[in-house]
Amino acid sequence: MVRTVAVAMAGEIQAQTARLRQFASLPSVQNLDVDVLSQRVDAAFGENASGLINLIVRADPAGRLYIWTPNGQMMGKGELTRADEPLWQWARDRANANEVRVIHGWANSVTSRRALIMPVWRNAPSAENPTPTNDFGGVIALVIDINRFAEVYLGPAMNDLADSRLVVGLATPDFGVRMGPGRDTAPTPADAHQHAGDQGTMLLDDAGGKRLHAWAKLAAADETWMVASSAPYSVVSIQRSARAQLALTAMLLIAVPLAGWLIARRERQIQQEHRDLERRLAESQKMEAIGKLAGGVAHDFNNMLTAILGYASLIQEDAPQKSAIRDQALQISYAAENAAALTQKLLAFSRKQVLHADPMDFRSLLGNLLPLARNAVGEDITVSTQIGEDLWPILADPAQLEQSILNLAINARDAMPKGGTLQVAARNAPRPSGERRPDADVKPGDYVQITVTDTGVGMDDATRTRMFEPFFTTKAPGKGTGLGLSTVYGFVRQCGGYIGVLSTPGKGTSIELLLPRANAPAPAAAPAPHLEPDTTRRSATILLAEDEDGVRLLAVEALERRGHRVLAAPNGEEALKIAGAFEGTIHLLISDVVMPGLKGPELADRLRATRPGLRVMLMSGYAADVVTPADLEEASLLSKPFSTATLLKAVRSVLDVPLSSTPASRG
Repeated sequence: MVRTVAVAMAGEIQAQTARLRQFASLPSVQNLDVDVLSQRVDAAFGENASGLINLIVRADPAGRLYIWTPNGQMMGKGELTRADEPLWQWARDRANANEVRVIHGWANSVTSRRALIMPVWRNAPSAENPTPTNDFGGVIALVIDINRFAEVYLGPAMNDLADSRLVVGLATPDFGVRMGPGRDTAPTPADAHQHAGDQGTMLLDDAGGKRLHAWAKLAAADETWMVASSAPYSVVSIQRSARAQLALTAMLLIAVPLAGWLIARRERQIQQEHRDLERRLAESQKMEAIGKLAGGVAHDFNNMLTAILGYASLIQEDAPQKSAIRDQALQISYAAENAAALTQKLLAFSRKQVLHADPMDFRSLLGNLLPLARNAVGEDITVSTQIGEDLWPILADPAQLEQSILNLAINARDAMPKGGTLQVAARNAPRPSGERRPDADVKPGDYVQITVTDTGVGMDDATRTRMFEPFFTTKAPGKGTGLGLSTVYGFVRQCGGYIGVLSTPGKGTSIELLLPRANAPAPAAAPAPHLEPDTTRRSATILLAEDEDGVRLLAVEALERRGHRVLAAPNGEEALKIAGAFEGTIHLLISDVVMPGLKGPELADRLRATRPGLRVMLMSGYAADVVTPADLEEASLLSKPFSTATLLKAVRSVLDVPLSSTPASRG
């Protein structure tokens, strides 16, 4: 038995070591891209049914620890540090770049825990870094527990031999765990009997009595572990009876082939797990790369579109009525607005759009949405609903959810050219233990499941695999952008949900949205509060911080045309200097969110310290990872691209808030 268990444990350590090496080769792991690593960890280690992996730890070169559970939940973001100069000296040696060691006491002080640890070198090219620096990037570790190894690999034997008074154990160089008789475990000396050789048997006769003892050793990275068993000599003595001899012979004849079969089966399982892991990581990397590219393009493009839209608006203001120039400027505006809608879809897919997630009642939203959906799909398609009783509130952005349902309805319409049936269903979907899925494992929690089902032409496997990619479409050229489903995918994942697809060619498609349940009830609809405008002034002094020259010059001209005094700065640091030298009242700060150096929210906080009551308006087309809900409690947000009319309306709405609702500004 001990040899069989030792071989199985060695195979497990080798499998986990291979997974660790594969994970460490990802660019997002090497570059410590914290924003996406939770998803990467979940894809690589979420399948942890045996519970052998406790934590995944990534340490940067300064020793700061970033810690995740196997399902991707982040437990530490650099608050803890690890000072271990011998380990760092070993890791920095390029000769050890692909080596794995066993380290004790990693990430916590639990005696039974060990870490499989390897160096990280930044040598994987990526879209953001096509020529990696190939320098030392810290280490990565899988934290495992010796006690759990004993339970998984020794526990079944104890169940089968519960009446035999058998004692088994697993020993590492400085820690051991003993199990038996029964399933109870207890710590034990690492190697009390100084075993020589890789395996063997001996007869022990000491204070514990006369016992038959067997052991087998296994390689665990750079350490040697040992599995051992012992039983009272009277239990295993072959002199007991002929029946005992017959039973022992039968056990050997059956157990040896069975052990070989179990080892072969485990090897096949490990190979299949590797293939599944490679597929999931490749899919996850592909979607991440597309998302980053789309988000980066949208961010830069939004700044350009802001200038195009703004100056087109100014040309329309200045041009004579019914002039050719005015009409041409109007066409420029139309084209820029269409381009803006396109970039918004790219941001939605890349999960960089700004979401206003609030508890919402899907039943009420669907009631308002159904007329729009019926108009969108046409009279030859029957639209029906099926809403479960006591439906939980959903935590999501209502406008984005409404747009997602419409996108799915339009996609279903195109799949039913001869008409058919479209059903929107919703029900409560608790997942207390999570759920295994091919694309991403569902984390434990409560969800609301929204399913949109059509009776259309369906999809084959090749189409279903690519259906969420931006610009992928099965429609004829010019009939669609290929961004409808990718927008839905990005929205659902950004708000913490999951999306699944079932489709059969010729029978239809069912798309399932699994959205998180809101902890608070959906608020009742209330009329918008009426605010008396502040009529004491029609112009204001505005501090403008924007690093993009075209956007800054446009905003200055548009605001000055309306009589406002504008103090313009190309970055946050310069804005602080201008504000410090200005003796008058600054009524409003307008700041880009993402700028070199000081970011918009940080600039607002520093200015409020010296100018209490300063009104703030942030502007960005790429704010989801920068603006927090706390920032928006004291500021409004203007999304790029915008026209001059939109800018002026937003400024007026902020300035018209009664002064009594905010502290007075310095001036």
